[in-house]
Amino acid sequence: MAEVANAPGIPTPRNIYNDEDGNLSTLPDPRSRAMSPANDSGPTSPSHHPDLSNEVATLSNKLINAINHQTNLDDTLSATRHELEASRERIRQLERENQEHADLLAKGILIKKSTADLEKAKLIASLSEEKRQRAEVEKEKKNIEQELENLTTALFEEANKVGFTAREWLVTC
Repeated sequence: MAEVANAPGIPTPRNIYNDEDGNLSTLPDPRSRAMSPANDSGPTSPSHHPDLSNEVATLSNKLINAINHQTNLDDTLSATRHELEASRERIRQLERENQEHADLLAKGILIKKSTADLEKAKLIASLSEEKRQRAEVEKEKKNIEQELENLTTALFEEANKVGFTAREWLVTC
């Protein structure tokens, strides 16, 4: 068989490699440094596959980039979890405050703004009505005082007339 392989006009056989599954391939497995050809034609030299080291370097760079990316993702995940926990704590705090507010409303300690505004409007209307009534009463009081003064004056005038008449009657009698 060695004679047939070296015969003129017949191409020389390529190295055949076994992969992990036992399949035959003409390409070496880039994951293993030690290549095992199926035929034992001799040891393989690193110069036989010069781009193997380039491929290993490329794969190493890809692995480093993947690890860096994974680290960044882990950092982002950690920060996001921290933000989530802080947000949950803030939600719990706001729910407590909301419950306290609702309790104060239920107890009547706090009232709604609309209720306060309605009560304020009623009080303002009542106040203006009271002011109107006071002005009216003061006007009536002034009228009564004026009338009283007029009556008092008329009474004294009448008394003075009666007094002169009584004196005159007494003097004539």
